[in-house]
Amino acid sequence: MIRRVFIALTLCCAATPIWAADVVIFAASSLKPALDEVTQGLPVRISYGGSGLLARQIMQGAPADIFFSANEVWMDAAIAGGVVRPETRINLLSNALVIVGRDAATFEDMLAGEGRVATGLVTSVPVGIYAKAYLEREGHWESIAPRIVETESARAALALALRGEVPFAVVYASDAAAEPDMQVIHAVPDMPDMPIRYPVALTTRATPEATAVLDALQSEAARAIYASHGFGVP
Repeated sequence: MIRRVFIALTLCCAATPIWAADVVIFAASSLKPALDEVTQGLPVRISYGGSGLLARQIMQGAPADIFFSANEVWMDAAIAGGVVRPETRINLLSNALVIVGRDAATFEDMLAGEGRVATGLVTSVPVGIYAKAYLEREGHWESIAPRIVETESARAALALALRGEVPFAVVYASDAAAEPDMQVIHAVPDMPDMPIRYPVALTTRATPEATAVLDALQSEAARAIYASHGFGVP
């Protein structure tokens, strides 16, 4: 399906000079391994980062055609800011939260110990927001908060754990699945009132070609790739 879309786009380009630039996608960093594979061969450029940062950049005029967020709240903010077309929005993927560790560490070690815990910024990065909400609900936040190391994305938090700079990290299941050196020590139960969903939509400045790329991101072939990287569907 993705190949057929690309061929159609290529034929369109041959007929007209409209493909002056690639379609620009602003996407949550946790999507990188999967989205790089999905868009292989498509005429796109992807800027990865925390969903909150990307949303703010789009609202400040950054030239994005597609916004692929790891959090519904930031998509809502972009729509409210008038920079995303709400009729094109779809909640395409879902994810789960896990806690990872190294060296045979356990979840109980994290709760009882003094080791630092990496996750996203707890006020603006989706994985950090979810992590804080879960730890608060379980009554662990006050004891763990002084040990939290906040990063700009889930991938950055995972990188700290991979390098051994922190013994624990709260990240997405899809991130953990991509790193066999990390051990999942705790799978966070679903929070029905805070589902982890990834909405995607066209921005108000999107080029006509961006519609075909958005279709490719939602194709059956693309969904199979997302699933192979640990993502689910809402």
